[in-house]
Amino acid sequence: MDYRPMFAETAPKPFDSLAYIFEPKWDGYRALFYTQEKRLISRTGKSLSGFFPHLEAIELKRAVIDGELVCLHAGRPSFSSLKQNPQSAVLMAFDLLSLEGEDICHKPLELRRKILEDLVFGQSLIGFSPSYTEGLKLFEALSKAGWEGVMAKRKGSIYRPGKRSRDWLKVVVYKHIEVVVMEFWPQKGSALLGLYQGDDLKPIGRVFLGSKINLVKTLQVVEIRFREFTGGALRHPTVVRFRDDKNPKECTYDQLL
Repeated sequence: MDYRPMFAETAPKPFDSLAYIFEPKWDGYRALFYTQEKRLISRTGKSLSGFFPHLEAIELKRAVIDGELVCLHAGRPSFSSLKQNPQSAVLMAFDLLSLEGEDICHKPLELRRKILEDLVFGQSLIGFSPSYTEGLKLFEALSKAGWEGVMAKRKGSIYRPGKRSRDWLKVVVYKHIEVVVMEFWPQKGSALLGLYQGDDLKPIGRVFLGSKINLVKTLQVVEIRFREFTGGALRHPTVVRFRDDKNPKECTYDQLL
């Protein structure tokens, strides 16, 4: 049986609740792992197996596991390391959809995770994503350590393949930076962003502006919200506000260091 992953809604801020467990939000490639066929399938249904052939060495009972392909660097997931060195990736497992041919999506979250933890115990290429009871403390600790955020999952909830549900909530750690518009394309609704390094304005990626493109001019300062800077570009940038009160020369590369 083929599955689609379950998706999370977004929570506006971190929270505590006795109705949820809280997990680290792993920064990598989401994947379903079919242990018998040694297949890794992305969130969009594409095969990832060819990029991570070393994971074929995993030997487990017949199962379908939901997890994230990650590379750990300095104690936290590194998306840039994952892209550069996919052969060092491991699968961090956080849910179990099927075991020995039996669909268990209808079983409660805690039971699925307990079966999963026992299943992957002692493996070197597949780990078990831990859970915690205090969401606020976990979010604060992971924010300081440079992680992507926290996942909150409702206790007793079922797994809903291919569905987005508020039983899973993601709380993302965003960073803010003030950058300069280097160039923009009204037809595409996008702009190239940059930061000064000395007298040179260096590009750091593009942002989609949509209807806000009509408000943009070259060398204008904008405040951007983003997840991280990797591979020479901002990941998931969005415009927060325009800063007509700021001098573009104040927008320096040091903000990223």
